[in-house]
Amino acid sequence: MLVVAAFALVALWFRDYMSLRMSPGRKATRRVLAYGAAVLMTALLLWMAAEKIGIEDFARQIQSPRSLFLLIAFHVAASVPSIWVKRTQSYNWMWATALIPAPIVWLLLLKTTLFSEHGLTGVAPELSFFGIALFWALSMFAIVFRARHSEMPLDDIDFAVSFGSLSHWLVMCAVPLTLSVFA
Repeated sequence: MLVVAAFALVALWFRDYMSLRMSPGRKATRRVLAYGAAVLMTALLLWMAAEKIGIEDFARQIQSPRSLFLLIAFHVAASVPSIWVKRTQSYNWMWATALIPAPIVWLLLLKTTLFSEHGLTGVAPELSFFGIALFWALSMFAIVFRARHSEMPLDDIDFAVSFGSLSHWLVMCAVPLTLSVFA
C-alpha cells in the first residue's frame, strides 16, 4: 500500500506543480494560495467526515471495493479538464486542474490504512494528516513562488497538459493494485 500511495502522490505532485507553473508570474502567487486553501479545505472536510463516522469505520469504508471504484471514477472525471485544455488550447485554465483535490484522497487512504493497521488513535493521526497536507501545500507554494518569473517553454507546456491527464490515468491504474491489497 505504501508503494502504491507513494506512486500516486508523486504523480499528482508533479501534475499540480506543472499545472501551477503555467500561470503568469503576476498571478502565480494568488493561484498557488488558492491551491493551498483547496488542499487544506479538502483535508478538513474529509477529516470531519472521518471523525463523524469514526476513524475505524471510515477506514473500512474507504478500503471497500465500492469506494475504490468511486476513486477510479473520480480520476477518470478529473482527467477530462486537462483534455479540454489541450483541445481548446486554453492553457491559461490549466492551473484550475490543480484544484481538483486528488492528493488529499490518497493521503487519507494512506493514513487510514496505516493507522488502522497499527491501532493508533488520538491526536497523532490528526496532526500527521494535517501536517502532511500543510507540508504538501507549503512545498507547492515554495517551488512555484521561486519559479514564478521564469516562463515555461512551449514544449514543456504541451507536456504539462498531457501529463495532467495522463497522471490521473496512471493513478487510476494503481487503484486495482490497492484493491488487491485489501482482497
